[in-house]
Amino acid sequence: MKNKRQIYILVLGCIFLLSITNIRAAGEYRPVGSRAMVPGLGGVSSISLYAPISNQAAMGFASSSSVSAFYSYTGIAEGVNNFSAMGQLKLKKSGTLGFSTSYFGYELFNDKKFGLGYGLKLADFVSIGAQLDFFHSKISGYGSNSAVTFELGTLFKINKHIQLGVHVYNPARVKYGRETDERIPTVFRLGGTYTTSEKVWVNAEIEQDLDMNLAFRAGVDYRINDYFIVRGGMLTYPLSGSLGAGVSVKGLHIEVLGSYQKVTGISPQLGLSYVF
Repeated sequence: MKNKRQIYILVLGCIFLLSITNIRAAGEYRPVGSRAMVPGLGGVSSISLYAPISNQAAMGFASSSSVSAFYSYTGIAEGVNNFSAMGQLKLKKSGTLGFSTSYFGYELFNDKKFGLGYGLKLADFVSIGAQLDFFHSKISGYGSNSAVTFELGTLFKINKHIQLGVHVYNPARVKYGRETDERIPTVFRLGGTYTTSEKVWVNAEIEQDLDMNLAFRAGVDYRINDYFIVRGGMLTYPLSGSLGAGVSVKGLHIEVLGSYQKVTGISPQLGLSYVF
């Protein structure tokens, strides 16, 4: 009975990986954080605590150091987890160091990633960033693969209301291990953030995985007061929508999110961050 259950979960996981864009293949780019997991808020043009994963260039504008953790219930089957952790260390002289790690899967199948990045502000209106990524994937009975690749980004502050972000993930089209022809997905992202006031942010982003359809994200942040914020957005491929909220108290940030997608249904997520 236990073996049947394991096979069942593995098959469901494989179907899910082949069906969903942002968890389709080992080494795939996966948005993290309620500003990113809310499909409208991809994060490529946002200066946020999740910059080590969304766009390393945004770390160049970081004003402090932080650590964050994010958990997402995948809805595939019992025991399948999606967890990420990241941090930013503001350097005294120039720039910000970043790290990120993620885990997706369970005992029989899992995909791990570790990234080490750096963001630098070149001027008051532009920053650049890069990250080196290490991957390891294991499928029970089939062995494991490892690979190393990188990602690059830049962020522009056009004026006090508009920000533009550009990011490319795995531009070298690195293969996922020596024993396979499968390549880590190459993903290009271009987005903008428009701040209408101190309370409202509007975000839009396009994403092109070279092996998938073009995707579009759009969403809105609304800050109720100094402590509470609500978010909502949509994603065109795969079609999904989300609502999120955040609470901030003395450097501690708590974020909750609920997203809906036809294949997985409703997926709750939780994020915790601390700024110091």
